[in-house]
Amino acid sequence: MRIEEVMAKTLRYGRGKGSIQIDGTLKKMLEEALQAVAPMTMHILESEIKERVKHAKKNWIVRGDVERTRKNGTKYTYKQKSDRSIDKFKTGVRLLDGGRTIEAFYSNTAPYAWVIKAGKQSKKDDGSASSVKPGQYVARETMFKASKAGVDELIKKLADAYIKDQRKVK
Repeated sequence: MRIEEVMAKTLRYGRGKGSIQIDGTLKKMLEEALQAVAPMTMHILESEIKERVKHAKKNWIVRGDVERTRKNGTKYTYKQKSDRSIDKFKTGVRLLDGGRTIEAFYSNTAPYAWVIKAGKQSKKDDGSASSVKPGQYVARETMFKASKAGVDELIKKLADAYIKDQRKVK
């Protein structure tokens, strides 16, 4: 498997507004170093993030046509244009604490993503009914709660990978 297939789309140093994005030759060099030092850890982080984005996209709601009723009782279809926040997921790896900590992340970069609430007529991208209950925030249900649920299993996988990676160093 080539490094380009495994590594994140974004590589950053630091967190928040004080972080910097690493590109070009330095990015390639750091990716190769991370792959050499902790290959199993990087593989687990990348695959976990990929699965979590897949889950979030599968359950993300999109705007669609809504059937409404006028005061006189006639029905009509109200067409809504979607800004496609479902297509605005970003993944990456952050280096923190002087490079001693590796953190994988994913986010939805749509500025309104965190305030999207499911409604009675909400639908997924494939047209099926939303799995998010009406009135609940989509990002909280599909990203945060879903990620929180798998933390214990992820910690066990990372601990096992760390031990195996350390055995290779000796």
